[in-house]
Amino acid sequence: MEGALICLILLFLMVISGVMTRFVPFLPTPLIQIAVGTLLADLFPEFFAVGFNPELFMLLFVPPLLFNDSWHFPKREFLLYTRPIIMLSIGLVFFTVAGIGYLVHWLIPAIPLPAAFALAAALSPTDAVSLRSMTAGARIPDRIMHILQGEALLNDASGLVSFKLAVAAMLTGVFSLKGALWSLFFISLGGIAIGVTLTYVFISLLGKLTKHNVHETTTENLLLLLLPFTVYLIAEKLGFSGVLATVAAGFTVDRAGFLDRTMAKMRLEGHFVWGVLDITLNGIIFILLGLYLPHAIKFLKATGYSLSEYTMIVVLITLTLILLRTAWIYLTLPFEALISRRNKSSWRFPNIKIIGTFSLGGVRGAITLAAILSLPHMADGGPFPERKLLIILVIGVVLCSLLITSLFLPLITPGLKNLLHKHNQDEENEAVLALSKAAVEAIKTKMKSLCDEVNGRERDLCMEVANKLMDSFNQFIVSNHGTENEKLESILALTFERQLRYAALEGAHQELRSLRKERKINNTTMMKIIARLDLRQIALHTEHQILTGSLGTTTQGVKGA
Repeated sequence: MEGALICLILLFLMVISGVMTRFVPFLPTPLIQIAVGTLLADLFPEFFAVGFNPELFMLLFVPPLLFNDSWHFPKREFLLYTRPIIMLSIGLVFFTVAGIGYLVHWLIPAIPLPAAFALAAALSPTDAVSLRSMTAGARIPDRIMHILQGEALLNDASGLVSFKLAVAAMLTGVFSLKGALWSLFFISLGGIAIGVTLTYVFISLLGKLTKHNVHETTTENLLLLLLPFTVYLIAEKLGFSGVLATVAAGFTVDRAGFLDRTMAKMRLEGHFVWGVLDITLNGIIFILLGLYLPHAIKFLKATGYSLSEYTMIVVLITLTLILLRTAWIYLTLPFEALISRRNKSSWRFPNIKIIGTFSLGGVRGAITLAAILSLPHMADGGPFPERKLLIILVIGVVLCSLLITSLFLPLITPGLKNLLHKHNQDEENEAVLALSKAAVEAIKTKMKSLCDEVNGRERDLCMEVANKLMDSFNQFIVSNHGTENEKLESILALTFERQLRYAALEGAHQELRSLRKERKINNTTMMKIIARLDLRQIALHTEHQILTGSLGTTTQGVKGA
């Protein structure tokens, strides 16, 4: 009962933080959620004496969040930016482990060098979930975000393997570089193989279920929801990387035939299910971190360090993490220039703003917390050396990295898109225009075949309907490719059409409520019709987003007029 109550309270805190975010939009949501959790834990310390179970934490939060991120990660961009992603997700991890490990051992000699390397390895993976949350309002160009998110999705494996090797060296006093490299290859390859294989099996089952019932889609969505948990558990049970298995599953869903084997209704419902799950789990992670913070401060008293000393060490480690990222980027630039010269492609030295964005984009989060909290006991049953101090150092660095990113990243992102060659919005606009032209041609072709099969009056009706449909598409095409006067007129026409459609939907809603009030229809009928009207309203809202996104400055000119 107490566990269920805590879950309900966590959901309530999610609502509270969401409301607060709307009143203070300049503060990132994760910081508000951490503050809410900390305040509540401080007010009710006995009830919220939260302790983390690392294995349960990893199982409940990491698989669905990583699966959702990797599923929606653009695969073309991953292939296009494979080299920088690999260099950041593997090379930078080992560079960070060496740099932070020696720094921590130098700052706190009481921490043995292998234990310091374990701390550095736990800090080396960046977090895709935290990154997305902290950069929601920073307007980072998609190209940079793709590289940062690709790094975050892959560096978990190299970071966690480094962590396990450092812990093993602390426990046994033995370290083998050859064994470490083989372990990294074996664990990564096995995790990827399991993720890909099980995804094909799951999508095949989805297709078979859909064939037997095209109306009920709850079972299919539940099956897909179980996929990340299944691949994670099986990979971990077999000794492979559950994190990489989950990422591989997300990357494989579409290639396994998800779009071809599922119904539109299932995809639409699943879109909202995964959206709510993603926001909820993401928020609970930061709330739990806030709830755990007072507990960590109690650990600090037991270590013998004052709050000022602890703060200085945390800030120094965090700044060193940022400096190591910056140094690694500069070290890889000659390599990038050499490859571009060999491929005879253009290359230029990146702007300082771009490098600064990559440096501040290394946010730490859930994986780091779960790793350091999983520190085992020594072989003789004693505690891991300086375990409490290592835990509170990691918690401090996670909070400090979130704070620095939220404060300084928005200062350097304005104007960043102008430094890149092509905006992704241009690509989207071109695709929408191409689809509109293809739709017009398809209507013309279908109209000819239909008109050949009917008599004169029906032929006139068919052509009238087809022309109305083509006018709607042509209106959008002209708004992008016409003369300035044609664009302005077309934009006004589309704006009027959208407003009139909204008015029609509102009128339908009012009439529906009147019919229900007069008891001419019952609740069931009303809810069925409302569902249809809601879908139409969502479609209209989506059309409006496409329109405003594609018209850009021209739309602003019309509004000004």
